[in-house]
Amino acid sequence: MLQKKINKYCFTFFILFHIGLSQDHFPISIIPLSAVRENRDFSPDLIASHINQLVFVDKKNHAIGIYSNDSLRIVGGYGSSEYSFMDPVDVIIDNLDIMILDESAGRVSKFDLNLNFVQLYNLKSNYPIYSKLFDIDSRRNIYFYSPEDDILYRRNNSTQKSVKFIDYNLNSTSYCVSDIFINTVDEIGVLFDCVGELHTYSRSGRLHRKYKTDLKKPVKIFFLNDDWAVINSNADIEFLNGSVSSLSIGKEVLVDAYLDQNRLLILTKTNIHIFDSSIISK
Repeated sequence: MLQKKINKYCFTFFILFHIGLSQDHFPISIIPLSAVRENRDFSPDLIASHINQLVFVDKKNHAIGIYSNDSLRIVGGYGSSEYSFMDPVDVIIDNLDIMILDESAGRVSKFDLNLNFVQLYNLKSNYPIYSKLFDIDSRRNIYFYSPEDDILYRRNNSTQKSVKFIDYNLNSTSYCVSDIFINTVDEIGVLFDCVGELHTYSRSGRLHRKYKTDLKKPVKIFFLNDDWAVINSNADIEFLNGSVSSLSIGKEVLVDAYLDQNRLLILTKTNIHIFDSSIISK
């Protein structure tokens, strides 16, 4: 089982602690990707998680994989069928479903946690929309950002129609959206890496606040321990109250990160670092 695999690698925590690294927070476990791949041609770029199941996206091979019970299952490949992808760019797990954003196809593919195909959502209004980022709120409305249009769209779950939610073309400042995250009360966080800002919005699209981050090259945002937080490629994490701490990943570089309840997963090229997010201090 995956839990046994996690326990097997928990010793890494103690090794890191005793060699005296000066990071603030240490992982509760580290899983080498070599153990996940099992010598298969699979190089994950994105990660998601639900309890003891890990979900990965391999952009190069246009594939998704799920790691559970010490085994890796893979589906996908290049194409336009329900089990294939043209350009998978983002992944979330929502309501026990795996949702994959396929940029070039302009759609979201939904699978269950056994990798059975469930449904396709086309992301378009009067024309196809090509999106790089997405998230979903408690009402199952999908929010997705198109860098080509510089617009954050919302696809209404009941009408299945996509409409403009926030049009950044209307701003005098040129922004560059690098991540979006929706918290449990449907507040929407939008990260602009080029200007180092995080903007938060209500579910109606009203701007709440603009935060300036001191981190260099922020890549992901989360709502963590009742506060908005950003993380960069070095796994430094900054809460928007101003406190900054570090997550110990050695000299590795963050490829992707995913918040699963009280676990924060950091994916690098060689390992999955799992942190207890409930003790990451503000």
